[in-house]
Amino acid sequence: MSAANLQLARLALSGLSARDKADLIREITGEPEPIEPDRLVRVRAAADRMACTPRTIFNLLKSGALTRVKLPGRTRSLGVRSSQIDALIAGKSGAQ
Repeated sequence: MSAANLQLARLALSGLSARDKADLIREITGEPEPIEPDRLVRVRAAADRMACTPRTIFNLLKSGALTRVKLPGRTRSLGVRSSQIDALIAGKSGAQ
């Protein structure tokens, strides 16, 4: 690429946001869209989102409708996946 073309490319990119630049580079290189990590929700927050008690969330965990998320080296669970809570609210049981 010549110096003039390189300077034009830099000028064109200078007006783009960081996200737009990343999207453009991903499109040019053919890389897949990055997968955003699923957020973890504590039992109390999950109960608030579902308008129920924490006991109901524990019953859903026990029945298998929700999955506990544990960190390595921990004995207690950290919480549940936000996507599972959203799926239950939407009426799709067992979504992961």
